[in-house]
Amino acid sequence: MLANRIQQIGFSPTLRINAKAQAMRAEGIDVIDLSVGEPDFPTPENIKDAGIKAIKENFTKYTANAGIQDLKEKIIQRIHTDYGVRYEVDEIIVSSGAKNSLYNLCMAILNKGEEVIIPAPYWVSYPQMVNLSKGTPVFITTREENGFKITPKDLTRAINSNTKALILNNPSNPTGAVYLREELEEISEIAVDEGLIIIADEVYDKLVYDGFRFFSVSSLNDRVKQNSVVINGVSKAYSMTGWRIGYAAGPKEIIVAIDKIQSHSTSNASSISQKASVEAFGGSQIEINKMVSEFQQRRNFLHYKLTQIPNISCHKSQGAFYLFPNFSSYYDHAFEGNQIRNSHGLAYYLLKHAHVAVVPGDAFGADPFIRLSYASSMENIQKAIERITEAMLKLQPVKKTARKPLNNTVTKRKEPVEVEPKISLEMRDALVAESEAFMTFSNYYEWNVNIAGIIIQLRTNSPHLYDFWLENFYPAQLETDIEPHAIVYAVNWITGREPRAFYNPETRTAFYFKSAYYPQLRNLVMGMVIDVTEKLYEIHAIRAQSLEIDGKGMLLIGSPGTGKMGQFSQLLKQPDVKLHSNDVVFVRYYGNEALADVVERKLMMHTNFVEKYPQLVPLFDNSKCENVVTSKEECDNEKCKREDNCRLDRGAPYCFSASKKSIAMLDPYWLNGPEKHVKRSSVKWVMLFRKDPISSAIQKLNAPDAIKFLEEGRSQTSLGSVQSVPFFNPHLLIKSMDRIDQQKRYFEKLFKIAPCYIFNAGVSSADEIRDRIAAIVDGNEEAALQ
Repeated sequence: MLANRIQQIGFSPTLRINAKAQAMRAEGIDVIDLSVGEPDFPTPENIKDAGIKAIKENFTKYTANAGIQDLKEKIIQRIHTDYGVRYEVDEIIVSSGAKNSLYNLCMAILNKGEEVIIPAPYWVSYPQMVNLSKGTPVFITTREENGFKITPKDLTRAINSNTKALILNNPSNPTGAVYLREELEEISEIAVDEGLIIIADEVYDKLVYDGFRFFSVSSLNDRVKQNSVVINGVSKAYSMTGWRIGYAAGPKEIIVAIDKIQSHSTSNASSISQKASVEAFGGSQIEINKMVSEFQQRRNFLHYKLTQIPNISCHKSQGAFYLFPNFSSYYDHAFEGNQIRNSHGLAYYLLKHAHVAVVPGDAFGADPFIRLSYASSMENIQKAIERITEAMLKLQPVKKTARKPLNNTVTKRKEPVEVEPKISLEMRDALVAESEAFMTFSNYYEWNVNIAGIIIQLRTNSPHLYDFWLENFYPAQLETDIEPHAIVYAVNWITGREPRAFYNPETRTAFYFKSAYYPQLRNLVMGMVIDVTEKLYEIHAIRAQSLEIDGKGMLLIGSPGTGKMGQFSQLLKQPDVKLHSNDVVFVRYYGNEALADVVERKLMMHTNFVEKYPQLVPLFDNSKCENVVTSKEECDNEKCKREDNCRLDRGAPYCFSASKKSIAMLDPYWLNGPEKHVKRSSVKWVMLFRKDPISSAIQKLNAPDAIKFLEEGRSQTSLGSVQSVPFFNPHLLIKSMDRIDQQKRYFEKLFKIAPCYIFNAGVSSADEIRDRIAAIVDGNEEAALQ
């Protein structure tokens, strides 16, 4: 339903922390918020009066898209007065906040894959904006001992032929670092010589301390000015965060491009806010001096107190209104069972136990640190630092034990790609040539596996897909002259193609391009095997949970949400029940017997099963995993977010519940031992599941009715719509009428051997269904059907 680019971004961590603090306050908890970056001073009276005047004079209509003339002129005058730089009116554009200006700029200058250098620690939105603009963020890690500033050497190493821009946040959020003129000159000279656009985010330019003289990048020389875009606004210097006025100043060509983008998105900024900003830039600046003086006192006090906490280091910032102390010496400490492993865990601990909201440094690309804002009253800062100090002194070291890291691979793509199931021979040959051209000797992996007697050969340049392939399936014979029945090319890094899959039934060749997402490779291969086995060997593939009760096999078939998995899990707890398969079985018919085989070595399971079955956690810990979430920004578990009960916030290195897309390859023997698992079972019962308010609780179905239900394959999506998956089997690649008829014939064979029952979770409880199944197994069908 959502665009793929949404998977790349999360909510702003600063706003999320603030929301948690507000929720706690609503519960009556005295939370001191040092997380949000906005001045606690009111907007100056003269500015508010200008806004009120605009309303009274009915200046409430659309304005010019790029901003009113009066405001642009006042911006030009302010820049000239402060930094001696002259811009023309068509080199200025006003937007709905500096964040909006910066986003529009990224959209205007970045092409797909072009790189933007971002010094770290960085403001949380920089990499997200670059990603949304289809650019690639490249980070330079700065050092605390160097004042969190990049050096010419750092910059030179990061530049390559694909580098488009450098983001220079000066003064810096979150570190408060400010660059000297000579430092700016060295960095800017390199950037301009290399043809980079300098994106100068100077929104904190007025908030500098200790008599520091701030220099705008644009003031260095005309050459730098022509290759830079300055981003600024009224939010920080004039305490106008809610008025949402920002601007970009730069070369006319870029400003015109931003103007085009803005005309199709936000259009003009608020007319009232623009009038107020005219007064901000053109009126008295005395309130800024008062604010700077107060901020400096708070910074001095907070910095002193932080450095009194044992084992804490803290660079003394010269700009903005943040301190960025290093608390990493307290990682692997705990209080009342709450262990701190990282900055998220520390922020969670301080919020819960000290009732102080801070922002974890990991949000800024610097996990050893946390960000504290001193844009709060001195009274609040005093109380906050007392609480923080007390909380830190309560922590005790945790005895370190060797922790086995999770064997987890994160793939760029986490969604299935579209499959073309019937390509021509000509297209197949062209795709083979294209695939082999992108797989060189140094990045080529090949392995044959045996799936239901069918030899499938994988050819890939993805170590991850190759690794999971070996983990998942049984190996084929190792003779070098063995000819596979089918071949799949899985080519991840292939230029000029969108993620997609193809299949040619005549040659039994499949292609899987631009994705290392293993579940779909597995599904694609299962579809190939089904295509071969059903055509050549009359082996019937059934999508079902399968188990064996006292030597007799049972298949459970139905859509998600019908209680099928719950029944499967409960049945497995019984002493006489053995696990067979959790997804698909291949059935061979011998006379009056239907023998179902398991074709996979491992159970591919979604890790969010731990929500219902927490006993799986230690098993997943030791399994090979894919896309297990390790960062709060990647979490898509809305229930967890609403309940404010995040393991990642508490310092856990990963969370199995955070995503529906994370999987583990679980050894079935680990569940209850090899004696509780069978690889072949003789099917004696087929149990179908549905959920509706009308149908009866249970029915014994004849073959035509059961086949009709299966063929329809109706299930409800998470959005409430109804979809049809024939035979509840998404692995079927070929869905032609003759293949559907073939499926029907196989099920007719099955239902001559194994009786079929259908249960309705819409009118029966799980316990009632379980009792009816038990009665059928015990041979008391009459009681079950009552």
